[in-house]
Amino acid sequence: QNRVELLGSIPHKEVRNVLVRGHIFLNTSITEAFCIANLEAAASGLMIVSTNVGGISEALPEDLVHLADPNPQDLLEKLEKVIPMAKNINSQKIHDRIKGMYSWRDVAARTEKVYDRVHEMPK
Repeated sequence: QNRVELLGSIPHKEVRNVLVRGHIFLNTSITEAFCIANLEAAASGLMIVSTNVGGISEALPEDLVHLADPNPQDLLEKLEKVIPMAKNINSQKIHDRIKGMYSWRDVAARTEKVYDRVHEMPK
């Protein structure tokens, strides 16, 4: 009960300062195919638990993101799995890893990969 703090709206310039206070980022979106907040959280050294609704698996290493079906039970199961892991993470190491993965050229290539997959899907 004393581990969760509801902050409301955060000014953009303060987002990083809030993220680095945590260990796990929970994204429950059911509509965002790619959530930039997941990338920001990973770059801040957090483990990610997210609904599996799009291109997230192409954007982040599978050992850092734990994808759940968009329902409360599966999200809870993924959180229960990640909580013990989060105690032993090296946030700086995660940050350095994500930083090394992204350049604008790399982002464009990953985005193109997602679009190609969607284009190849049966209509």
